[in-house]
This record gives sequence, structure tokens and C-alpha cells, in this order.
Amino acid sequence: MLTTELGVLRISNSTILLIIDGFNAIITSDESNIICQFLDACGNYRALLTPKTVSAQREVRSVALIGFVPDILDVFDFIGSQDGNTLSYTSLYSNYSVDTLGLTFDVKGILFQNVDSANSEIMLLFDDSGYAYVNNFVQNTRPSVILGSTKGSQLLNHLGNYVGKAWSAEDGYLQCSTTSLKTSENTWPSVTLALFITKPIPFIREFLATVSRISYPTSKIDIYFYNNQKYNEEEIEKFLQNAKKLYQTVEYDNSDTELGEREARKAALTFAKEMLNDFIFMLDGDVHLITPETLQLLVDTAIAGKFGIIAPLVTLHGKLFSNFWGALDSNGYYLRSEDYIEIVDGKRTGIWNVPYISKAILISKEKIKVLENSYTYNVMVDADMSFCEYAREMGYFMYVDNQHYYGFLVDAEDFVSDERLHPEMYEIFKNRYVWEQRYIHPKYYEALNSRNIPQPCPDVYNYPLMSENFTKELIEEMEHYGLWSSGKNEDNRLAGGYENVPTVDIHMKQISFEKEWLYFLDEYVRPMQEKLFIGYYQQPVEAVMMFVVRYKQGEQSSLQAHHDASTYTVDIPLNKRGRDYEGGGIRYVRYNCTVPADQIGYAAMFPGRLTHLHEGLPVTSGIRYIAVSFLNP
Repeated sequence: MLTTELGVLRISNSTILLIIDGFNAIITSDESNIICQFLDACGNYRALLTPKTVSAQREVRSVALIGFVPDILDVFDFIGSQDGNTLSYTSLYSNYSVDTLGLTFDVKGILFQNVDSANSEIMLLFDDSGYAYVNNFVQNTRPSVILGSTKGSQLLNHLGNYVGKAWSAEDGYLQCSTTSLKTSENTWPSVTLALFITKPIPFIREFLATVSRISYPTSKIDIYFYNNQKYNEEEIEKFLQNAKKLYQTVEYDNSDTELGEREARKAALTFAKEMLNDFIFMLDGDVHLITPETLQLLVDTAIAGKFGIIAPLVTLHGKLFSNFWGALDSNGYYLRSEDYIEIVDGKRTGIWNVPYISKAILISKEKIKVLENSYTYNVMVDADMSFCEYAREMGYFMYVDNQHYYGFLVDAEDFVSDERLHPEMYEIFKNRYVWEQRYIHPKYYEALNSRNIPQPCPDVYNYPLMSENFTKELIEEMEHYGLWSSGKNEDNRLAGGYENVPTVDIHMKQISFEKEWLYFLDEYVRPMQEKLFIGYYQQPVEAVMMFVVRYKQGEQSSLQAHHDASTYTVDIPLNKRGRDYEGGGIRYVRYNCTVPADQIGYAAMFPGRLTHLHEGLPVTSGIRYIAVSFLNP
């Protein structure tokens, strides 16, 4: 066949032919440099062959061969006479073939470098222009043809991210530009948006909000939703009721379904195929997409670069954990690649061929057809690893894109959704960024940076602190716990068993919220205290008395005048006057100054045990809740 093709092309005998397996090879130089390296390495021999990298008992699958046309034809005639298979090069590695054909091997890596057989001898370097090249530091050579031993060579794929002017230290990613979806939205590719909640995940409400903000024509989106968690059903039902009005088709497998995760992901691929969609975007519930244009950008990039499987980079806030692996160990698990940190930190940006992606994956229709069984390919590992293993084995490249900031991952490790009424309230340590979005008052930072904080009474400062979500959930968590104190002086919760000025309350410690609340005080109250009471510092803050008080007629409607056992106190109204209760407020006796203390989530911060004798005014109807903290007693 080769002889026939050469005849058709009318290639002269003086032409040099380079024979490579294009799937397992990368050419990094121009033809003049390749010819020079060939002549240098070949010497008096007729053709140049890559060194043997596998035992004689196994078929050689990755070979590069270079020589003049007559010599190459002799090689292929010899291969055919030995085994009749021109795709097998094994027979070339016998002494007889070497002597007969005049072959020599590029043992110094002058032109050819098999990276899998010599990974300890090579490194990636950058020249003065910023372009990457492979250096064999043992032989001090710079080969132009880089080879992998097998389909899906991890190292070859990794090097392919850089060599051949794919990436430059000066200019970054150089391989492709986007097409820009500027045509009519009616012509945009259709997409299955497949959403998965396969384990307990915090902040699903916020996840669904980011999904709703995806900037892509809803007329071009079909929804597939899989959820196996009872905890999320109410919020998901609200989302789906609205989704059914917007999207083309909505299919939902809820927590009652018998589908497991593997089957659900396969069902999503089948759904996309049946909907005749151009892409499927598989999105897990712990991915929060901050950039609404994420789907547009990914589709645009996939079309321009012909990327069949591509993921946007998302990471845990402030951590290196992400949705891709740059390398694998011998067991197929995570191994940190030399460029992993720089990719995660955004110091190197581009589109990277990697061996593992998860959480958010865009797949083209061509790949949808061949990946339906990927999640069940290896049931001995998790579904995501089975998918990636299948893609690697089949030679389907997977890419991660960090050219834009797309969003972040929520830390769902060890999240338990069924032990508390509002478990997200306890996530301040593990998921502070999204916790803050839900629970800190939206005007808090504006107040912190403001020169003027309202002072309704001398040294009584009023500022926004807790969001209404926080106040509502804290009340509900307390009522769910339900063990309110009696409001009497005897109190076995205290070290001495006696409370001078008792209230009907529940301590933060009783609902296992003590360390979270103390951290909240240190991170959000202390900075405001340092701003307003200049010259006083204590970090971290200390507090023993941290509790929610309940005022109502027939139980305890008011509180006698008293000093707090604190350096300073923070009182925070948790519900609304006129809606939830009537009456209430605080009177500072020394100043004869009364404040309504009825702005939900607004802290009243004032000095404690010496100057600010105060009393709680009667609640005349309904129930009033306040959160109280005695700081630095």
C-alpha cells in the first residue's frame, strides 16, 4: 500500500520519509531541523529507527522510522515478508533485520525520544523565546519527535501541553482561539444540562441559584436532574417548578429512584443522545459557577479547539484541591504533576490535556455516543474514576480549561445533612466563602469600611451583622432543640449553678454551636470593635456566655436592669417587631436612653460591666428572640 501511495504522489527517491504513529507522537521542530538531526544520527546507515523499548516477546506499538524513499520501501517489504502485517514493527528489532536493512537506532535521542521508556532522563525546559522543548539531559540532546509507548501515554499528553509551540512562558497558551457565539441564539448548539446530587452536599440552595444564572438560551437547554438526598428535595422541587417554565425538557430522578450514581450518569448521556443535543454539560452539586457565561465559554472553546471532553477548572477556596489531576500513580490514583500548583493558582493558563477530570464536564455529541458505558466500565472504582479510565483506555483526550475564573468547589467532605435542622449553619470553617454569602449581612462590609456607624446612645453602636437567613435559621435551630431554660436563678448549665439575672434561653454550647459562634465573633465582631473602641485589642476573643433569649408573655417578657459580665456585649435582634412581636427594646439606665433594637441582624455593641446598666423592655405580644454574647469576661 505504501508503494502504491508513493507512486500516486510521485515522490522521488531522494525524498526523506518520516513514518510515525500520529496518535502517539508529537513533532516539535520544522523539517530542516528534523533532516539535520536525521543525517547526524543516521551516519552511514540507511534508515533511523527508535530504540527498542519493550521485550522481544511483545509487539512493538510505537515506532518512528526515517530514511530515503528506497530504504523505507525496503523496510516495509521486509516487514510484509516476515508477518504480513505492515502495522507491526516487532520484526525490525532482530539482528538479521538490522544487518540486512542497514538500520541504526537513535539511542542518543538525537531525533527520536520515547518518553515512557526514558522518563527519568528527560525534562521540560524553555528556550530564550519562552518556548518549551524536551531535553534529554543524559545525552544532552533536544529531540524533535517525541513518542509515547502506548495509547494515552500520560507523559506524552502532558508534554503535548507545552512542546511544539503549544504554550509559551512569555505568551501563555497558543493553540486555539474561540469562535465567539455571536450568531442568533436560535443557531446556538443545544445542550443537556445534567445536574447531580449524589451525596450529602451543603449549600444546594446556592448551587441552584448559580444554575439559574447560567447565561445560555433556555430554549437550547434540556434538563436532566438526579438527586438521591431527601434533605434537598424541597429546594429542588422549587427549582424544578420554575425550570419547567423555562427549559425545553425537564427530567427528574428524585431520592425515591432506584438508580445508583453510575446508572444515573449513564441515563443522562442516553437522555442527551435521545434529545439530539450537541453537548451535555454534567454538573455536580458541589460546583458553584460564579461566571454566568461558563457554558457559553466552554461550548465556544470546544467548538474552536474540537475538544470532545473538557472541564472548567474549579477549586476549593484557598486550597489546592480541584476537579482535575495532572498525573496518576501506578494504581491510577492522584499524583501531583510538576505544573499542578501553577495551573490551580492561575500562574499558567490554557487548556490542558490531563488524565482525570470530574465535577463539571462538557462532552460533545460525538463523544456522548461512545461514552455511555464509561461509568460502568470499572465498577471496582468510583464512577468518576471509571469514566476517566475508560476515556484514557479508548484514547479520548480529556481537557481542563483555566483560562477564566469559572467558580469554586464546596467542601462536602464529612457533611452530614440529617443530624441538624440547618447543617449549613455549622459550615463556617470548611466553606467560609459561601457560608458568608448566606449568613453575613449584605451590608456588613460596607459598615466595616464606613467612617460613620450609628450611635443611638453613648457608646452603643448599631451595625449590620447577621443576614436574615442566619437569624431565621438560628431561631429554628433553637426551637428544634427545644430545651429552653426555666428563667430561674438556679441553672445547672453554669459552673456555680446560679444565674444572677436569669433569662429563658438556650446556650450555643447546647446546640454544639459554641466553636462556630466564637469564631464568628472573632472574625466579624472583633474587627468592628477594634474600629469603634480604639486602642482595645484581644484576639481571639473569649466568651463563655453565648446564648439566644426568648421573650414572650406568660413566660418571660422583660429583663430587669443589670450589668453584663463582659468587657463588651453584643445583642442581635433575630426577628421583626410588628410581624413577630410587639413591644421590646433596650433602655440604658445611666443615659436614660431607649433604643428599639428591632432591626433584624443588626448588632447593638456596648461596654459591659461598668458603664452600661440596661434593661429589656416588656414584650406585649408575640415572641421576641435576641442573640447575646458577653465578650472577654
